[in-house]
Amino acid sequence: MPEAGRHAPILIATSWQALGRAINEGPDALICNCTVVVLFAGFFVEANLNHIVQRLGKGSSLAAFTGGKKHPGLQDKLAWFYNEFVASVRRPDLGSAYRHGIRKAVRRRFPGFAGLYRFRNDMSHGVINKTGRSLVKAQRLRRQATEMVAALFSILERRGHRIARTTTYWQAIKS
Repeated sequence: MPEAGRHAPILIATSWQALGRAINEGPDALICNCTVVVLFAGFFVEANLNHIVQRLGKGSSLAAFTGGKKHPGLQDKLAWFYNEFVASVRRPDLGSAYRHGIRKAVRRRFPGFAGLYRFRNDMSHGVINKTGRSLVKAQRLRRQATEMVAALFSILERRGHRIARTTTYWQAIKS
């Protein structure tokens, strides 16, 4: 399936290939392959959020919401998206949004986000949590990541913003 942006197809394809290896290669490489599945599924979500911000020209909106963070994290970007396109009451900034429960709202609206985010944070601290040891959990989080991205684009379309998902893996690796 084509994706949005030039990075997303490569990230989701890497996750897909690791999933195939996890299924076919057995337990000897399971942790390595499941780790790649989940990590790259999380990267896929973030790549799409980055693409959405760029395509809609919302960089200044994201910067204002996050208090000028030079590199807002995945959770901050998803909180911005939720605040901008989903929330019935928009908050002026990230701090206010967090104080009013946006973490919980984001996790309710986007199943799997908490697991992806926890896994990424654990990995950044050198910890392989139980998700990296379970093919079932890795498969579930990968599926939820693709559903999350589909939901992002569906929400945008309902709000009048159509961003085409036309970049194939082969086009992405050529660029």
